[in-house]
Amino acid sequence: MSDRPSTPVPAHDQLAFVGLGAMGKRMATNLARNIQEKGGPPLIVYNRSETKLNEFKTYAAGKELNEGAYKVVYDLHEIGKTADIVLTSLGSDEAVEEVIGDLFKGQEDQQGKGDGILPGGRGRSTIFIDTSTIFPATAGKIERLASSKPHRVFLSCPVFGIPRAAESADLILAISGDYFAKKHAAHALVPAIGKKVMDLGSNVERATAFKLVGNAMELGFIELLSECFTLADQAGVGSEQLVQLIKDQHSSPQLIRYADRITKNRFDSEGGFNLGGGITDARHIRQLAESHNVPMPVMDVAHQHMLSARAHGGETMDWTALVGGERIAAGLQPFAGRVRLERYEG
Repeated sequence: MSDRPSTPVPAHDQLAFVGLGAMGKRMATNLARNIQEKGGPPLIVYNRSETKLNEFKTYAAGKELNEGAYKVVYDLHEIGKTADIVLTSLGSDEAVEEVIGDLFKGQEDQQGKGDGILPGGRGRSTIFIDTSTIFPATAGKIERLASSKPHRVFLSCPVFGIPRAAESADLILAISGDYFAKKHAAHALVPAIGKKVMDLGSNVERATAFKLVGNAMELGFIELLSECFTLADQAGVGSEQLVQLIKDQHSSPQLIRYADRITKNRFDSEGGFNLGGGITDARHIRQLAESHNVPMPVMDVAHQHMLSARAHGGETMDWTALVGGERIAAGLQPFAGRVRLERYEG
């Protein structure tokens, strides 16, 4: 699929966005603005938590998005009845199954009226697009549920990028599912919420598997950096020198951001990805690897380090805090890098 397609938003398409967390509120804001600029109807938004909904309103206002660009609803069934394209951004497999199940029920209720009218008054299927990171089998289960009834299609479309990338619509999206649904939905994805769509074919499990492989790579980077910075400190060569080497030898802004968080002990998850999500992803990655008989010892170690870090600092810390697990194993304090002897006697 091409980058930034110029396909206009059809006037009769009603879009909805469900899940307004750190990623969702940014994607929904950009999508609402894009739709409004193209003359489409206000984006329908929903979140189960009133707190997150209020955070979205505050964020959207801060981005100078007027309230006429979106419409808040409090019933998932209403979205299933009225929306043509529904995007979801949720935090767990369980939440995705529950929410999409409720959306499906709303769509079924609309069809059950017997008037032959689908959401938006048109004859094609409602398209459900999930942008969450879930296990491939979960995506397959939802797709089978979607295909058990007429006039609905499920697409798997996890996104690569942190909240900062979501804010600037620089996400990379991996999508799989029905070809015609992907083609029709492309206008809702790029350039509104991302800069590129990678087409992984018709099997909805492919995109979710690809997302886990990509996250494994990122987690591996963090684990390796954690080990190297801990060694640099203990060997007396200094982490600052290692940061400079990374800047000089590797032109990767992401590696530099990880290195900066680790060396400065900046483990707040604002703008990043938290330990709780990292542990869930690591569990999915290891399960996927086991199902294909692929040893991934780095993921095993990273998972252990994240568990140790969570035990000492909580799961809301940024996932670079996994360095805490490595430091503990090396006899250091987890989030300050000080030797224990210095803590008690110095």
